[in-house]
Amino acid sequence: MISLDKVSVSFAGKQILKNFSITFNDGEFVCLLGASGCGKTTILRLASGLSLPDSGEIMRDESLRQSFVFQENRLLPWYDALGNILAIANDRERAQYYLREIGLGEDMHKFPNELSGGMKRRLSIARALAFGGDVFFLDEPLRELDKKTALLVHDLLKKELKGKTVIMVTHIPEQASLLADRTITLG
Repeated sequence: MISLDKVSVSFAGKQILKNFSITFNDGEFVCLLGASGCGKTTILRLASGLSLPDSGEIMRDESLRQSFVFQENRLLPWYDALGNILAIANDRERAQYYLREIGLGEDMHKFPNELSGGMKRRLSIARALAFGGDVFFLDEPLRELDKKTALLVHDLLKKELKGKTVIMVTHIPEQASLLADRTITLG
């Protein structure tokens, strides 16, 4: 369980969150839904421990293994697709499995500069899945994906993250309704 209790956060004099509280239960897939700038990514960063609040309390088990899909793909340009996964998840079979599952099996030896935006996004998702974890933090994981590919990735996320704690940021209600056990609308 991860809990934010009466947290407040400001950036550059602008109040992003004020006395905000939420609990993410173990094994629950929660989508944070809302327009840009409403605090979705801030909540994700607080829950993961990447950011600290100005005030309030965050309760989380520090021993939990965390896996991320950031808004930016954060790929290593000197590694091919397979190498980008092996850099953090040293299991070749598992890495190849997720590359195939996400539709990049034929592209595993391509470098990031040889991949389209949607392919880079899928590689970021495959990397997070291959790394594994107890908690998955997904910040706009389906951006840059066409509708057909997004449905493939929906199915993969639903299958692979069943029973895991997942906090996903999106601004698209359909994504939340397809994946989430619970949706929190912000803003």
